[in-house]
Amino acid sequence: MSKSLETLQSEIIKDAKKGFPILLAGSIVFFIFTFLPLLFPMKAVYLIWIFGLGAIFPLGILLGKLFGIDILKAGNPLGTLGGIVGGAQAFFIPVFVIVYMHIPAYLPFTIGLLGGAHFLPYMWIYRSKAYLFVTLGVCLSSLVFGGFFVSQAFTLVPIAICLVYTIAVLLILRELKSDL
Repeated sequence: MSKSLETLQSEIIKDAKKGFPILLAGSIVFFIFTFLPLLFPMKAVYLIWIFGLGAIFPLGILLGKLFGIDILKAGNPLGTLGGIVGGAQAFFIPVFVIVYMHIPAYLPFTIGLLGGAHFLPYMWIYRSKAYLFVTLGVCLSSLVFGGFFVSQAFTLVPIAICLVYTIAVLLILRELKSDL
């Protein structure tokens, strides 16, 4: 007998805790990104931004394991859907490389907008308004700080994303508490 969509959503919300360890990992990575311009030449910073993003998912899995949370939730089709939504970001890498090759100052803008937009489906998967906050917060801050304050974008965009992710984690934890 197959489970209802509502049952599958309830199970993934409970087991994956609405995916908050991934957002926590993103917050940590973007916090580190904030200081990269102080430590490395900008050519290195550009490349760290492109390839350093790859650390978010494994760090999120590790944090999930530390918290006893099953982020991957095998056996639940909504877990598979979440993986597909997240995995689609791999197709953004060529966009990031082209931006790096032609207008690297716009990497925070591009990465923030494309990365932020991918969170919107999680609002439905996890029944969480926090993911709408993430999508809007990351996209708008990337647009404003990465599009209009380009000279400071490699500092302003990552700290803004870090703050948005951190607030979203707190919102999710509050949602989980109220779900009980």
